[in-house]
Amino acid sequence: MRFRSWFAGLCGLAAAFFGAVAPAAAQGTWPERPVRIIVPFPPGGGTEAVARLMAQRFQDVLRQPFVVESRSGASGMLGTELGARAAPDGYTLTMTASGPLSILPQMLAAPYDPIRSFEHVALPAITPLAMVVPVNRPPTTVQEFVAWARQNAGRINYCSIGVASPSHLSAELFRRSTGLEMTHIPHRGSGPAILDTIAGHCDVLFDSTSASGPHAREGRLRALGISTPERHPSWRELPTIAEQGVPGYATSTWSGLVAPAGTPAAIVTRLNAEARRFATSPRERERIEGQGGIVMDLSPAQFREYLQAEIARWGEVIRAGNIRAE
Repeated sequence: MRFRSWFAGLCGLAAAFFGAVAPAAAQGTWPERPVRIIVPFPPGGGTEAVARLMAQRFQDVLRQPFVVESRSGASGMLGTELGARAAPDGYTLTMTASGPLSILPQMLAAPYDPIRSFEHVALPAITPLAMVVPVNRPPTTVQEFVAWARQNAGRINYCSIGVASPSHLSAELFRRSTGLEMTHIPHRGSGPAILDTIAGHCDVLFDSTSASGPHAREGRLRALGISTPERHPSWRELPTIAEQGVPGYATSTWSGLVAPAGTPAAIVTRLNAEARRFATSPRERERIEGQGGIVMDLSPAQFREYLQAEIARWGEVIRAGNIRAE
């Protein structure tokens, strides 16, 4: 009886030991097969471009294919849901964006929770928005625009690249912060909104620096301010909106890498480290800043905190403006 008791105890210890070692060993050899990165938007967009850059980096370092897969639908919520429901084994990641994570779940019944459904792996960069006007409008600064809009109360409009987009909400935040009366004219995408602003059909547009910046630099639009708290490294002559009489104003758009909740911490940490090394390298930093972005060197915990702040900021704007998704 003593031998049986001793033998059973030994077996229990062995099972506990090997049960603890097996997952660690499995994590240590990850990845052993291709990893997919879901992009919840149609091919050719900015989020896919970021995903492909990250995929190439991971593939070069981790010696396994990282395959980018477009699964668009429901303004990015469909692919983001697929990523949330995937097995938390490190073989399915999602490069999603500010809309599906910080904005749309506050207006629609999202089948995932932006915080609890994911491990927040990496936020390589953010893209500020530029406040631009037609070149034939009088204002040359944010303060002049506010004064001009007040003189023309009820006759000023603002365009956006779509209802509930960062472009729309950034303009609405500006309107609320300044107390202006402006009519919203939504467009289907950045291209049409920029063309209508150049043509003078829109009085003001808030759009990403990557989209609006080239037009402003070439004189087709006039940039009045940038939406980040600090001036952009490659556009330092453009003042921030906050420093021009709208204190605390800060908005951006971004694409971030997430994994299903429960993905092993060792995998998340490794991916985060490689993403940060890549984005902060001198060559990549220059490329990101040259295209209007700002490098973000964040840990997974810091990315989660950033997302929570985004959800709070946009939630206030959405509720105050009674904004509804299309």
